[in-house]
Amino acid sequence: MDHYLSRPYENRDMATLLRFASEATAVRLPGLTYWNPGDVAWQLGMFPPGADLSGHVRMWEGASGVVALAIFEPPLHFAFDLHPRLGLDTSLADDVLSWVEQRRRGIVVGGGAVPVAYQMLGESTPSTEVLESDAARISFLEIRGYVRVERHSVRYSRDLDEPVGLAALPKGMRFRHVTDDDIEARAELHRDAWSVWGASSFSESRYRRLRANPVYDQTLDIVLESADGNLLSYCICWFDRENGIGHFEPVGTRPAFAGQGLGRALVMEGLRRLKERGAHTALIGTASVNEPALRTYAACGFKLVERQYYYSRLIGP
Repeated sequence: MDHYLSRPYENRDMATLLRFASEATAVRLPGLTYWNPGDVAWQLGMFPPGADLSGHVRMWEGASGVVALAIFEPPLHFAFDLHPRLGLDTSLADDVLSWVEQRRRGIVVGGGAVPVAYQMLGESTPSTEVLESDAARISFLEIRGYVRVERHSVRYSRDLDEPVGLAALPKGMRFRHVTDDDIEARAELHRDAWSVWGASSFSESRYRRLRANPVYDQTLDIVLESADGNLLSYCICWFDRENGIGHFEPVGTRPAFAGQGLGRALVMEGLRRLKERGAHTALIGTASVNEPALRTYAACGFKLVERQYYYSRLIGP
């Protein structure tokens, strides 16, 4: 039996985790994976600057390198993955979930502590998302007492070998990428775009840390600017060059400008830039309840390839 050691994440580990995500992506092709490299960069970048991640991010390592990763997002949500070359090693998976559940037991959830996006899961659960096609992981979670919640996200894919049309813009508007001079305005744009889902804590310092990540490409951090210089819509594209896959995380438009086709134009521009860099596939996802995004992505030529369901369990002290 293989022997694995677990330890908390350290800042020096980012490149190692990006490689883990890229390897997992490659093994699972042409299917989807749980984390593309940009997903790891984005998820870790969402913790407050200066936060001690050792209690939120844990790695399991063997002779060949990282074999598992878990990210606990207080107060109740977590994500995890095992290297797909191992299959579902139940002993390793048990260890991962035991760590997560212990972390969850150590948190007292008060009123209003659960983000709006997770309130349907209740306050007494650890919860995670699972690809609908991942029968082995679903079976494992059910044995551990997890049950499916009828709320899910959707995963879309677009073939970039097909033509990508030019996006039409209203007069005076233009695309450009974000520069260091835009940090404050770009962070404010993100907060405004996501205000429809609850108050956002996205800050200038958090955004600066994200931009320092080795997988971040400034020219794929795109904004749509009005004639008077206001930033109206944005997206970040992440390009996994080794696998030829690009994906979008996040995409947002100011609520005051919703419904005008700006998000569609921006995503089309992102697709064009990814194709220029040699990407053969683009991925995007959103919550199943986000109907404006579902319409936008369908209009950009994306096709539904997976649903990803929440699984939760009640947990005692």
